[in-house]
Amino acid sequence: MKVVSAVLLALISVQSSADSINDVRVDGLVQMPSARAFDVIGFDKGEPYDSDKVYQAITSLFNTGYFSDIEVYEEDSVLVFDVEERPSIGNLTIEGNDLIQTEDLMRGLNLSGLEIGEIYKPETLNQIAQELQRQYYALGRYGAKVDISVEEMPRNRTGIVINIDEGDTAKIVHINIVGNNDFDEEELTEDFQSRETGYWNPFSSADEYAKAKIEGDINILTSFYLDKGYLDFEVTSSQVSLSYDKRDVYVVINVNEGKPYFVNQLSLSGSLPISEDRVWKQITQKEGDVFSRSEVTKIISGISTELGDDGYLFARVNVIPEKLDDHTVNLSYQITPGSKVYVRRITFSGNSETKDEVLRREMTQFEGALAQHSKIQSSKRRIERLGFFGSVNLKTRPVAGTTDQVDIDVAVQEQASGSIQASIGYSDGDGLIYGFGISKSNFMGTGNKLGFSASQSEEYSKYSIHYTNPYFTVDGVSRGARVYYEKSNYDDEDIEDYQIDKVGAGLTYGYPISDSQRLTFGVTVQETSIDLSSDSSYESQNFINTYGNNFDDLIASISWSDQDLIGGVLPTSGYSTNLNLQVATPGSDQTYYKVGLTSEKYWNISGSNTWLFHMKGRFGYGNGYGDSEILPFYENYYAGGVGSVRGYGSSSLGPQKTYSSSTDSDAMGGNILMVGTAELVFPLPMVDDHKSVRTALFFDAGNVFTDNCLSTSTACETGVDPSEIRYSVGLSWTWITPIAPLSFNFAKALNADDGDDTDFFQFQLGTTF
Repeated sequence: MKVVSAVLLALISVQSSADSINDVRVDGLVQMPSARAFDVIGFDKGEPYDSDKVYQAITSLFNTGYFSDIEVYEEDSVLVFDVEERPSIGNLTIEGNDLIQTEDLMRGLNLSGLEIGEIYKPETLNQIAQELQRQYYALGRYGAKVDISVEEMPRNRTGIVINIDEGDTAKIVHINIVGNNDFDEEELTEDFQSRETGYWNPFSSADEYAKAKIEGDINILTSFYLDKGYLDFEVTSSQVSLSYDKRDVYVVINVNEGKPYFVNQLSLSGSLPISEDRVWKQITQKEGDVFSRSEVTKIISGISTELGDDGYLFARVNVIPEKLDDHTVNLSYQITPGSKVYVRRITFSGNSETKDEVLRREMTQFEGALAQHSKIQSSKRRIERLGFFGSVNLKTRPVAGTTDQVDIDVAVQEQASGSIQASIGYSDGDGLIYGFGISKSNFMGTGNKLGFSASQSEEYSKYSIHYTNPYFTVDGVSRGARVYYEKSNYDDEDIEDYQIDKVGAGLTYGYPISDSQRLTFGVTVQETSIDLSSDSSYESQNFINTYGNNFDDLIASISWSDQDLIGGVLPTSGYSTNLNLQVATPGSDQTYYKVGLTSEKYWNISGSNTWLFHMKGRFGYGNGYGDSEILPFYENYYAGGVGSVRGYGSSSLGPQKTYSSSTDSDAMGGNILMVGTAELVFPLPMVDDHKSVRTALFFDAGNVFTDNCLSTSTACETGVDPSEIRYSVGLSWTWITPIAPLSFNFAKALNADDGDDTDFFQFQLGTTF
């Protein structure tokens, strides 16, 4: 309306016949620079003008979006444009949004031209409100409301407040598939992300409607049929219906199944630079099999990998299906190998702390060498196994101007590789237990490990410092050193009264025997002294009377490890196995040996690193040889507590010592250890970063046993008794934060005996850097 009135005023005020003007003036400018205004008007001094030119100038000014009203008149041979500018946006506020981040909403508003400093255009507000509601509707928030208020501000500015009521998420009441004849609805929806209300999972929001989830479920449905051979399958339509109050959603998916197809004939076409036998080994589908798209995809990947191992990194493998009338299909795998590719340069990024050489020495793919798919993937996995990085991505980038060269870009995301850890615990037997440790797995970015640990309770103190260089030689031979001191002073009335001091130093060398396996050899010199009180146990007294109370031992060790854990501090996949043997060598004051096996494995259940199954087992056996008939009691294994059988007191399980007073009792440990745990790791719905937060339900089992009991003991039985295995269940929660990693364990002992020491709650705390 203002455009029309301004134009009419111009037509009345300005002569219809062409005339000349001495000057042009623009009044009322605040936001638009005057130079731009004159440029838009397009008049020069002395230039003839008429009503048509004035109309064009007014239209051009309005088209800039700056003005809400324009008047034009002539004054003393000066053509005057009197403009009224629209206000600019001086403030923009979004309130009430929790589901969608403010940054994401602001980004969408900026694309619509609504941001601070821009010209305020009232006509866009309704479009913006509708767009915001559309975003919430897609998330199932059909009750969402968007209210936009405008307030005047000084200096011709406007403040805009967008108030959002997100409402409640609509629930899926029913999912109905129409047209399915060969498969029932339960089977078709088994892998759906969406679930009907009533599907019980306290940590799931699967019954909350979201458009993206339904679209994903339709893709899952399509993949299901294509993997069963239904090449003619199609989703003909899908409808979403809302209840009157917009709280309930009904989903209907209409399908046309068609019939399954079987493989009739397989063939190869194109150029084949490697032997046909290698290609045919990758083709697992046989003539007469039901067609499966997922199997075809796997075959294409296998052939591409086979070609990639010969340097054809950018080989293209396509399958050409030919459907026949009898519901069979001919499959032709067409291969275009391209040129052999060599690696020109390998670059690293994201490693602000870690030196390039630490990553480069893990690369099995070298610069200047033929690019091989298996070596590139092996390099990625070796870097992941370092445990220094939250993510590792390797990308091959063709070199411009060439057809046979690539650069490899290795992008890593560093995570905390150092820690200052503290632990606090309490049990009826040990009282308050606390510890401190500082370690750095990537010391000064070199990949070397340096650490110091200390733990203290009312009865003992332990101190240790260790250093490991995993690449002491360029061939991957490692060297490590450790110095430690341990002092135990048991003087509590419920604990055996004695003191034991250990001081030692050790040196180890490790040799790689494969990509994930190592052999490690070590030697440790240890001095041990024991001071018993008058109220010590019969077992301890018998040992001291037989062997003395001061020992100088030389302990040799050998271990084999096979480690392929991925994920750093909180692994998400892979396995780890360690088998070790320690022997106090002949010539030592004590001659004994200890054999230990520790093994664990992670299974990724959902493929998203959030649902995991974890199993871990520890077994140990030790005994004396030569002049020593038994394992020294200070080398015994113990069970109970964190890292063992949670729910029971720390080191409280197993055979009991005997005293002159029959009321005294405490665990003496044993020379046989059996401990295992099974964990189901699951995501918490309110947690986004599952790399730093882990929750698990666990089942622990284990105990220690002995081959050596005093003949006078009534609290000790020799050998392994399966009925003495202790069990517990519980919940563990670990949170790795930049401020403090916290670990909590809530455990229930399932079969504790009357004399067992139980602990329901244990926790650890610390900080990372």
